[in-house]
Amino acid sequence: MEKLNYILRSVQIKDPRSKHNGSKKDILIENGIISQIKNKINFNKEYFEVKIKNLNVCPGFLDLHTRIGEPGYEYREDIKSGFNAASRGGFTGIVYMPSTKPVIQNVSDINFLKKKFEGKIIDVFPTGCITKNMEGKEITEMNDMRNEGAVSFTDDLNSIENPMVMSIALEYSKDFENPIMVTPYELNLTKNGLINEGITSSKIGLVGIPKLSEEIRINRDIKLTEYNKSKIHFCHVSTKESFELIKKSKEKNINVSADISAYQLILHDEMCESFDSNLKIFPPLRPKKEIIHIIKNIKNKTIDAISSNHNPIETESKKCSFAKAKFGIIGLESTFGIVNTVLKNEIEIDEIISLLSIKPREILNIKCPEIEIGNHANLTLFDPDEKWIYKESDINSKSKNSPFINYEFTGKICGIFNNGQIKINH
Repeated sequence: MEKLNYILRSVQIKDPRSKHNGSKKDILIENGIISQIKNKINFNKEYFEVKIKNLNVCPGFLDLHTRIGEPGYEYREDIKSGFNAASRGGFTGIVYMPSTKPVIQNVSDINFLKKKFEGKIIDVFPTGCITKNMEGKEITEMNDMRNEGAVSFTDDLNSIENPMVMSIALEYSKDFENPIMVTPYELNLTKNGLINEGITSSKIGLVGIPKLSEEIRINRDIKLTEYNKSKIHFCHVSTKESFELIKKSKEKNINVSADISAYQLILHDEMCESFDSNLKIFPPLRPKKEIIHIIKNIKNKTIDAISSNHNPIETESKKCSFAKAKFGIIGLESTFGIVNTVLKNEIEIDEIISLLSIKPREILNIKCPEIEIGNHANLTLFDPDEKWIYKESDINSKSKNSPFINYEFTGKICGIFNNGQIKINH
């Protein structure tokens, strides 16, 4: 839906950096720019009015890990379905993972993505591979891709086993504005594993993936980051010991940041006793007690951001035995519901907004929108109190690989506004 002028009526403004934070105001948007923020706006030109009970607005969410299947995996997710899922989840920006087919690893690939998504309601921030074909052997032309607009570099869920290659990547990127992003695990400790190694894996007879795999790799990469005076971002961190390593490195002023995936706040390995292949996720679900440590490390700022870790998988690769199923979970549409439901009584709403909107941009040195007069309107619209049930029929993604179907959440996305365009969820 596109109109030149919009008025958002009686909205609660949630932006920790705005002087209007915590106030209830009308917001007038003209040609994509916030032109008035007042108690009551009277406007004599044609406008589209948004008036929703208990409507809150905040800076638009940015997802750090979104996988859309184009090019190569359109049968899992295409641009249309991915964007619909993102907007339904309140995301006005996504960081586009390079694990497509072919992978995103040169200037042409970055330029293709930039042109394809220019002017859309959702901002797309491309990433490039650290190593060629994500094989962990040879560094890509990261500087050229950065100059073309890549916001970071990552081999996504692929491990860089060779410490010299990792060290070179860190050395090469040390002068970039942004960290490189890694999913930390030792391949030889992870190979053939299906779920977390522990009581549950022994009980149901599935090969385990030890927590040690993640912790050893985080320790290595922190040391390499310190040695190269570089910066690194750890993705989907999942164990108490990993959080402690990251906390200590921050205390030593090593340039380290970390995120978790929203589903880690609810899901745990005991659930895998159901053999529901939608619970086959990487990194694997950890024991239930780890959720306590996750919340603790959100509160003490060790965890900087929360992502969706959106990874669509086609039905035939999930509706099979647990052992044969592919790793992955969709997450764009359920992220806010999960985060708000679990954390609303643990931290303030401003901190939830920071985890989803502000910190993801700070990590990647992306300018964060502020709700102030004269700024571009980049907004997520939500009701923090509405209860709703996540139904399969409501999923916009092509893939339906979520264990949260029929879960009830508190906190619902009402829509997004960005780049002069609005999308309201019905």
